[in-house]
Amino acid sequence: MSHRALADPASTGIWVAHGTAPEMTRAHSHDDIELNVVTSGAIEYLMGERRVRVEQGRSAVFWASLPHRLLAPAGEPAEVCWAHVPLSTVLTWGLPAADLRTLLEGRPALAAMPLNMDAAGVWQRWESDFDRRDADAALLEIHALIRRTLRAAATQPTGTGPTSHPLDMAAFIMERFRDPITAADVAAVAHLNTEYAMTVFRKAWHMTMGRFLLCRRVAEAQRLLATTDLDCSAVGYAAGFGSGSNFYAQFAKLVGTSPGQYRTALRTTGTPPD
Repeated sequence: MSHRALADPASTGIWVAHGTAPEMTRAHSHDDIELNVVTSGAIEYLMGERRVRVEQGRSAVFWASLPHRLLAPAGEPAEVCWAHVPLSTVLTWGLPAADLRTLLEGRPALAAMPLNMDAAGVWQRWESDFDRRDADAALLEIHALIRRTLRAAATQPTGTGPTSHPLDMAAFIMERFRDPITAADVAAVAHLNTEYAMTVFRKAWHMTMGRFLLCRRVAEAQRLLATTDLDCSAVGYAAGFGSGSNFYAQFAKLVGTSPGQYRTALRTTGTPPD
């Protein structure tokens, strides 16, 4: 497989890859919106207890913070094009509310590729754009393809997903993450008992409400560190952390580096630290 990381600090973490789909021996997660386009064969994901198959000529978009694993191919290895875009970047695109809701459903939005699209050629063009550090056109095309996949998927059945309760609770957290919300606040949105709501949420999203909220706040902090000149403490407060010390501790725990080191790496190398 080949891939190119985007060098523009304002769009940190965006990368594209194309090649043979690898088998994943264990599930993983990352706070990106993932776009897959299968150019030959088929791939199959295990997402929670569900198997999701993406056939040749189809694309899939999903929020990759939900644990997922690419299974071994049943036949010939598939050829796939991938693009990962941080959720914090996608949230700046002004997607329609219905499309954002789709991204919270815990399952891919599946759709046919646009007619006459040479996906491998498109991805190679994006890689060339990244190599020349001229990524604006590539970013616009990635945005457009994700938006079109979400829109096309909205008119097609994609299987069973979480019921409205976990969707409503997740949407509330996404909208109110900057506020000092509690589990009781989230449960009230779904008109559920707090303990039961926590169980329902964890079963649907494979993480606790607290973890979901933390991931959203850290994603916003990463976006602000990349795109603004706010000092690190101000970034923490703007992302919803109640104190500077809590922000620094939680950011380092989730990202693996301090906010300052994260920003420095972006501005010196154009990519986040490993």
